[in-house]
Amino acid sequence: MSQTAPTRPRPDTASDKQQPAKTTAPKRPPVVRAINAMGGVMTKARLGVPRFTPDSIRRSAEKISGYSDYGSNSYAPGLAILCHALEHEADLNQMGRIVLHRQLSNALAGRLTVVAWEKAFPKQAEAPISAPLFVIGLPRTGTTILYETLAADPALRAPLTWECRDFALAHAAAADPEGDPRVKKLGRQMEQIDRLMPGFTAIHKFGPFIPTECIGLMLLDMASEQFGSLAWLPSYRDFLLNNDFTSVYEWHKRGLRYLQATQPNKTWMLKSPLHTGYLDALLKTYPDARLIQTHRDPMRVIASVANLYRVSRGGWSDAEYDLPERAKSDAAYYAEFVRRATQFRKDHPEHADRFIDIAFERFMSDPMKVIEDIHTHFERPLTEEAHKAMADYLTNRPRDKYGRHVYSRDQFGFTDALREELFADYLATNSAYI
Repeated sequence: MSQTAPTRPRPDTASDKQQPAKTTAPKRPPVVRAINAMGGVMTKARLGVPRFTPDSIRRSAEKISGYSDYGSNSYAPGLAILCHALEHEADLNQMGRIVLHRQLSNALAGRLTVVAWEKAFPKQAEAPISAPLFVIGLPRTGTTILYETLAADPALRAPLTWECRDFALAHAAAADPEGDPRVKKLGRQMEQIDRLMPGFTAIHKFGPFIPTECIGLMLLDMASEQFGSLAWLPSYRDFLLNNDFTSVYEWHKRGLRYLQATQPNKTWMLKSPLHTGYLDALLKTYPDARLIQTHRDPMRVIASVANLYRVSRGGWSDAEYDLPERAKSDAAYYAEFVRRATQFRKDHPEHADRFIDIAFERFMSDPMKVIEDIHTHFERPLTEEAHKAMADYLTNRPRDKYGRHVYSRDQFGFTDALREELFADYLATNSAYI
């Protein structure tokens, strides 16, 4: 099926402009500066400051949800380590403590909500999840634009931001989410993100009705990259790398079933770079899953990720830090994901047909041809309705619609030698797509 290519997103822009190695806090709105200043005084006096302890998060989650049954204790190790990292490693300002404490409490409240629903609707809680599609690969490799484009197909169903921010709301507002005042309130809150993280929208636009990553689903078991993108949490990152994710995917599936109850007759479209590092657990949980792995020059990837994290973490911390040191740690973290994926695919040729590889540059130059190739590979029908919906989405969602993402690999100390050190096997195996 041929058609004139729609307006295409423009790649991120790499700049040669040098930046200081140490970061400083961005300029914040007066009210935020006042809250953070008061928070500093309160912290020293140990008065009224949100503390990250498992007990405090559980109390808050139970108050939010009205439930107290967690289904099991599988969440407990992740919660303990995450609380420790947020309390002792993240260097959060007062606004950061308030916002992230609330986000973590809401995430655990989501687990309580899912368990309560499973008790009330046991048959729906065992409903099958059939042949889900997953977009995997390093972040900033086109995963988001490809995922959102595929999710525009009316036959597919992606979890939306408003559903995963508040699992109780996912059912309560399902009849008319666009008209629900609670969802509208969330949208207004999300519109303020650039005031707290200047430049974030140009890097990664999000809103209540945009398909979201699986980070909220995985956070049901307290193992997700959501908080790692918002704060510096090295011990929690170590925990993620040493977790086999068996129970994480169990809860991922339970969360999908909960969301699926509101739209039971569609195929799931899912995405997270985190999946790239845990393919064994993913395919054990979803043995009929189909995986779309995106590829791009890792040097462009890790520089783009580093700049995203510089902005997103800067929203919640005023601490100065060594920018190249942290950026290299983030790069090594994601390099481990593709190392694992590369090894898994070598070790399991029987799963070869479950994968299709997509080059970032090819998708950017001819997105609808790539979409057609994906449907052909997985023997999915591509209807005229779906084709038009996806082409229209691309036309209305160019990459630079909300501003250009400008960054430089030099500002993070990235070199060609580091590229080879971290990604040698990945580069050798996937040279046709990079």
